[in-house]
Amino acid sequence: HHAAMVETLSRYFDCGGNYDETAESLAIHRSTLRYRLQRIRDISGSNLANVEDRLNLQVATRVWTIVLGGPG
Repeated sequence: HHAAMVETLSRYFDCGGNYDETAESLAIHRSTLRYRLQRIRDISGSNLANVEDRLNLQVATRVWTIVLGGPG
């Protein structure tokens, strides 16, 4: 389950925070993406609109991806 969140977040960053592009590249519905990002906000206590929080999450997703041996 965490892998999907990490994938969603790193894709979201890759797409520069563009909802439509992110949803399309993950082959999920916009509302699914919105739900996942909301869950990430709830779990991490981070605000994706906040530059510093975004940067921290971006670094975290990179680390996760490397640790999990995922693509990237």
